[in-house]
Amino acid sequence: MPCADCSGILTELRLYAEQPSGRPARYELTETYLGSREGDRSISWTGRWGTARGSASDRDATVVQLDLGRPDMPRNLLRVGEDELRLLDRKLKEIVSTAPRSLYRVSDLPAATLAESDSGQTIEVEPRQRVFVVLGSNRTSGYGWTLASGPGSLTSLGDPVYAQGVAPGAGGTEIWLFRASGSGKQELNFQYRRSSEQGVPAVRTVSYTISVR
Repeated sequence: MPCADCSGILTELRLYAEQPSGRPARYELTETYLGSREGDRSISWTGRWGTARGSASDRDATVVQLDLGRPDMPRNLLRVGEDELRLLDRKLKEIVSTAPRSLYRVSDLPAATLAESDSGQTIEVEPRQRVFVVLGSNRTSGYGWTLASGPGSLTSLGDPVYAQGVAPGAGGTEIWLFRASGSGKQELNFQYRRSSEQGVPAVRTVSYTISVR
């Protein structure tokens, strides 16, 4: 999710419903602020959730609403299909931004995390399981990672999150987020270079093979 004073908010939300009625019950929300001045820090919320009919642009839309304990601070999430919840503002309007603002349904399994030292490896994941690729980067120097491989059995969960180091000019970390959305294998090939030097060989490359059962 977007963040005003950090690199991004890694957001995990669990929605629970009563059985067998399916009525909304409680939620658990964990927000991890990446690259803040205090470093990565997490805040957890729990409470009741419900649904509302209609958004500012679609009267038939379904909106998931989280009760954060304050009447002036609801969290509104538009249901998009079966697998996506998209953040709305307090007036149920779409947020115009290039920053990631959607949550995607994933497996209950923990994310498979790959580092630069894992380059060349093949890993197996389950459908809907998340795959995180964590790569050292220093965007203050103009360098950054690009993904050279095409679509396959993984779905990108938005643009990579960049967490800047604390010291001025220090390097940081890029976190690329994916979800296993289909069976088969996919190659992830990353290249590290300046954006203005597309014709120049990358100074670093890494690759992974992801096999979705």
